[in-house]
Amino acid sequence: MSLPSEFDRDQDNSIFPLIVGKDLDRHFNLEMALVEFSRLFAQESNDRAMVIVGASFLDTQLEHIVRNFLVDDEKEVDALLQYDQPLGSYGNRIRTLYCLGLIGKMVRDDLRLVGKIRNRFAHDLIASFDEEPIKGWARSLQWHRKTYMEPPAGAAPRELFNVGVNRLVGHLSGIVSVARSARRSMRREV
Repeated sequence: MSLPSEFDRDQDNSIFPLIVGKDLDRHFNLEMALVEFSRLFAQESNDRAMVIVGASFLDTQLEHIVRNFLVDDEKEVDALLQYDQPLGSYGNRIRTLYCLGLIGKMVRDDLRLVGKIRNRFAHDLIASFDEEPIKGWARSLQWHRKTYMEPPAGAAPRELFNVGVNRLVGHLSGIVSVARSARRSMRREV
């Protein structure tokens, strides 16, 4: 049996798709961004900066999921992802990925809560995890509760946000690969 050129066999003789070309460049760029995100997010003592870094990286991951799932037409995908286009905003990317079945309701809802927290910190100079509605939004994050553990009683909203974002980042990292393996292909005309 001969394998298509985009496949290779690993040491266990199983088949897996190779990442090549622009996909490989994007993959390594996202990996480098993940390292930088981890450094910034873990060491950040300023709440506003931590929230913006966390939400920014999640948005970067959402963009990569979209890029890996849509047809391999860089010009058209770039146009869709421009800020004034259908997939140019954080909220629209979340909705699209949910409607395409790439993320579930709980992840969608948590991403939306992160977006609300990010917007509050970005537009309110006195925003704080100690004040409502931010405190309530951080306490409402669920993905880490289902995939990791229930937080200890009395966990601070900032800690809940930190763990919640980290769990979302880990999950979305896998979805990037899922999207790549399910990439849409161009329809043959005639």
